[in-house]
Amino acid sequence: MKKETELLWASEKYSVMAKGYNFYKDIQGKMREAQLVEDYYEIQRLIADYKQKPYDKKALINTLEHVWGYFKKEAEEDDKKHFFSLLDELKRVEDEHFDEIPYEFQLYLYYLLEKYPSDYLNQSTFIKK
Repeated sequence: MKKETELLWASEKYSVMAKGYNFYKDIQGKMREAQLVEDYYEIQRLIADYKQKPYDKKALINTLEHVWGYFKKEAEEDDKKHFFSLLDELKRVEDEHFDEIPYEFQLYLYYLLEKYPSDYLNQSTFIKK
């Protein structure tokens, strides 16, 4: 059960982080403390619950910056400029919550993952394929 929960968390952590950094920290702490099978079931339930929440703008921006870290060493200057121009646009949006990651960002993340492969990000549900 521990291994399954760790794999689930690895695939879902950026999706949860983008919903709210406090949700991410909550699960991260519970992962550290978990010992019993019931603890892992509770973590799985929390992940499912948190994923149902809307994206929080500040948390989404923070998560996108984290994800950028996987690309920044290899990314060409044009890719970097485009990423940060999309991020600037997102910062100017008045909405504080989103049902979905803005479509342009979702497409661009997929493009970056194709151009600069990352096994870890490839397993993430944050970048929808």
